[in-house]
Amino acid sequence: MPRKTIADVARVAGVSKSTVSRVLGGKTRYMRAETRERVLQAINTLGYRPSVVARSLVSKRTQTVGLLISDIGNPFYHEVIRGVEDVAVAHDYSIFFCNTNYDPARSRQHFHSLVDKQVDGVLFMASGDYSSWTLDEAAQHALPLVLVDWNVEDAPPQSLLSKITLNFVPGIHEAIAHLVSLGHTRIAHVSGPHTLATARKRKQAFLDAMEKHGLDAAQAPVIEGDLRVAGGRQALGAILEIAPRPTAVLAANDLTALGLLWEARNRDISVPEQLSIVGLDDITLASQVTPALTTVSLPRYDLGKIAMQLLLEMLQSGECFTRRVDTRLVIRQSTAPSPA
Repeated sequence: MPRKTIADVARVAGVSKSTVSRVLGGKTRYMRAETRERVLQAINTLGYRPSVVARSLVSKRTQTVGLLISDIGNPFYHEVIRGVEDVAVAHDYSIFFCNTNYDPARSRQHFHSLVDKQVDGVLFMASGDYSSWTLDEAAQHALPLVLVDWNVEDAPPQSLLSKITLNFVPGIHEAIAHLVSLGHTRIAHVSGPHTLATARKRKQAFLDAMEKHGLDAAQAPVIEGDLRVAGGRQALGAILEIAPRPTAVLAANDLTALGLLWEARNRDISVPEQLSIVGLDDITLASQVTPALTTVSLPRYDLGKIAMQLLLEMLQSGECFTRRVDTRLVIRQSTAPSPA
């Protein structure tokens, strides 16, 4: 069955195509109510849906946005995506999801594809040092960007750039204060890859918190992980070789913490009696494992909503914005007093 057109609606309603266009555009202030109702009835009868392509030619908008994330397998992003999508759908936007897998080359390929699709803007939530080429190319194409947790110093003057900063300091400082209050003084950190700016920020917040509580940050063990379960499992082996052995560990994210937790179980190390573990993100699984994971919580759903709302505000006003999202500690059963 051929797709219905404005001409079909106009014929059934007995009006001109321009009248149908005005109804579709909500420009009916000076139109007779009877005429408007005839057009709407014809639209419903025919099941007519406006052509997105035709509408984009007029509005210069495609009603699409791109969302780049680092790892679709990380449950952290599930709630972020839901927050983005809820706001997008409410404003009649569709989303192109792109998984970079922490790979700058893959990220660039996705970015070029989004430019070719003429998306109205891009939400860049992928971790990595992509800033130079991303900002230059976005400015070249006048493409609005929302960057989440990026350290951006200089951007091209024509950039349409909004930033969301993730403030790990309060949550990580609460985590170290919590462990110190339980008597822990030998605290290790399993970081993300040191090539990632976000991993370096979390590591620095850990070291600063150690110093703040009178512990020697220079002697604090830091094991580089990969932000995945396998990296957490591997890191536990390295922690067990440290003398004296740490009694607590702060992981750079919950997947790493879960890897530590499950590998400890395999090695008959009791958590939290022999080793306290703190994660970061507060993914849904963190509260469902045994023992439930103490973690530094990021409001994932709200982060997605804020990012999409910022992009919509940019598209409407042409202005750029900055927002900050704070973290906080959620105490569960994976932390306990330090063993004697």
